[in-house]
Order: sequence, then structure tokens, then C-alpha cells
Amino acid sequence: MPSQDQVPAGSPAGTAADGTYLGGRMCEVLEFAARHIPRLLSYEKHWKGKQDPVVSMNEKIVVEAALLAFACHRVSHAEPRIAAAVRELADVLLPYARSARNADLLARIPQSAASIGTSHLLLDRMGLPDARYEALHAAAVAAANPRVPERLPYRYMEQQWLASLAPGGRSRYAIEAPPGSVLYAQTTAVEMHPNDVYALTHAIMFGTDLGRRAADPRVGTDAVLATLDSCLALQLGSENLDLTGELLFSAAMLRPGTTCAYTRAGWDLLTGVWERLGYLPSPRFSTSEYGELAPAARPAYSFQHTYHTMFVAGILCAVLYDALGRPPRPHAHAAPDDVAADAALALAVKDYRLDVLTALLGRLTAAGGPLTPTAKAAARYLELQHTAPRDGTAPPAPAESGTTWHAPGPVDSVPGRGH
Repeated sequence: MPSQDQVPAGSPAGTAADGTYLGGRMCEVLEFAARHIPRLLSYEKHWKGKQDPVVSMNEKIVVEAALLAFACHRVSHAEPRIAAAVRELADVLLPYARSARNADLLARIPQSAASIGTSHLLLDRMGLPDARYEALHAAAVAAANPRVPERLPYRYMEQQWLASLAPGGRSRYAIEAPPGSVLYAQTTAVEMHPNDVYALTHAIMFGTDLGRRAADPRVGTDAVLATLDSCLALQLGSENLDLTGELLFSAAMLRPGTTCAYTRAGWDLLTGVWERLGYLPSPRFSTSEYGELAPAARPAYSFQHTYHTMFVAGILCAVLYDALGRPPRPHAHAAPDDVAADAALALAVKDYRLDVLTALLGRLTAAGGPLTPTAKAAARYLELQHTAPRDGTAPPAPAESGTTWHAPGPVDSVPGRGH
């Protein structure tokens, strides 16, 4: 990775990354996906957790891999190595995206066009058409009632985005952020549930066409970036690489070239782990659980708990690559100390450590100076706790609270990661 003094003025998101670095990382993730997709059938018997009756784990992975390929395809035209890696993955995905099972589901459940049909649509936009499958997909879209199932605002935005990608779609028009969207919330990590963060990142992804369009003009970009910064602080504190990557690509999609202390800290965390381990584990990767598995189950476990974070990082690199040459656009005048303070405050709230929260806010107040939006929200939260009647016991912390990822050790200890 180049040093800071080697970075051109237009370096994306204020990071120490140039086109060579970003292109190399994209190829790494694309090749990772292309190696593992053909192994999904052998992996599926080892998947843990309840699966959706319509969209299986394997199908979810195929859709996400198609999104990765699509994002990288858009920046591959001037770089033969990236183009070759994209085409290799696309060729691997084709039989899965247009399988007989998917065709049957499109006919039986037309609403599935918005889920399993996505991989076909993205491959079609990458120049890999299939006239017969497209006729079925278009018929399913036409047959599906747009109001069923009832959708959250970001899913409504997803429908608009998919429609814009379809043949004859209106790709030049802005995607509407409906009333009730989290994009209008002007909130912080203190007030948000993990599902809200998921909604935020996906609303930005769909609403900007992965950074290729301006967001709905009614959305306050600066306010959304402030929310992303607050969420980044919490994920930095908990070392959640998956959400850190999503928040970073959301900021880059919303305002290409954007940079601040929060995005720089997020990039440093993500790339630091990537360079140290050679892969990016999800928050649920457990070294002890991995070690207890039978050797035959370990590759599936390793892939299950690394693929999404790796795909997210690949999309992030594609979005940053797309913005190369743009001048940096600072969106917050925060210092590294502000990032660290916000991370500690948000973690104290999530862990319901009122003693820690009180001490942190006391130090910030004594130091003087303006408080960040996260600090103000934490102060309001603490005041609310003082108004609530107590019987001497504190309410239980949320189930996700305090969860931190611990590095699973040298990359060679995870043989399923791509060998």
C-alpha cells in the first residue's frame, strides 16, 4: 500500500490508496468469489441458521456476488486485469443466476423477481443477455403486484433501482426516497438499531445507483453524512468490519471524494486487518468454533463468515476507484479524538454502562468546545435514564451489545479462505 506522501491530491476518501492498490484489491475479491461459488453445493450442508424458504443461503450469495461483479464491471473498461476478473466471476455465476430452480420460482412466485431475479438483471446489464430468461423475468415483474409484499422505504427504493436497470428503464432519473425513509432521520448511532444502519446503507446504495446518480434532492446530504460518521464511530469501537465497509461505501456513494476523520479511521481499520490477515472476517467469526469443527466443515464455515465482508470491501474499492481523480471533499471538521470519543460514547450506550457514559460526558464538558452530534445524543440519553424510575436494577443490555470481533489469528489457520 502506498504511503501518504505517494498519494495524489485526488486520492479517494482521503485514503492512502491509488488505482493500482484499489484495482488489485478488486481483483483479489473477484477471484475469491469465483473460487468459492462453484463450491456452494458442497458448502450448503454445513450452513448454520434458519434459511429463507424462497431465497436460500446459496441464492443470497449468488445475488451478492452479482452485485460485486456489477460494481467492478462499471470501472473495468480501462483496466484489462479487472475486466478479466469480472468476466471470470460472471461466467461462474451464469448457471446459478439462471438456473431451472430460479426459473420455476419466477413463474410460481412472481414477487421473487425482486430477489433471485436480481442476479440475472445485473448480468444482463453487464452484457451477458439471455433472451428466453429475460422474457420470463419481464413477465414475472409485470405479474407481480408492486404493493405486495408491503415494503420498508429502502426496499421501495430497491424496486425503483431495479426497474431503472431493466431494459427500457429510466436510468437518468433520481430515485425517490419515500416519506419515512431513514435518510430523513437526522439521527446518530445512539438512537439507532442495527436494522436501521442496514436500512441506511442500502437506501444510499439503491438511491444513488452505487454512486452513479445524485440522491433524491430532498435528502439532506450533510445530515446523512453526519449520521454515517456517528455509525462509523460505533462500528470502529466494536471492530465490526462488515458494517464499517458498508458505511464507508455509503459515504463514498453519497458524495464521491468525501473525506473526514471518521472515513479515514474506518479505512485504516479495514485495510489494516486485511493486510495483516489476508481476509476480512465477519463479526460472527469465532476462532474457537472454527477449531471445533470437523475438517470437512471448516471451508464452509470460513467462507460463510468472510464472504460478505470481502464482497463489501470489493464494492467499496470499486466505488473509490470510480472517484479517482476527483478532489477530496471534506464533509466534517472532526479530529481523531472526536472519532475515539464518539466510539466510546456509543459503545457505553449500547452496553448500558451509565457510569462510563457519565464519566465520558463529564470529561468532554470540562474540556469545553463544541460537542459532536453523537455526544449530544448521548447526553440526552443519559438525562432520560435519570428520569426513569428504578427499583435498584438496571434493564438488560441489548443482545447485540458489547459484541466485539477478535482476530482469528494468522490467515494460514483458516484453510478454507480460498485455497
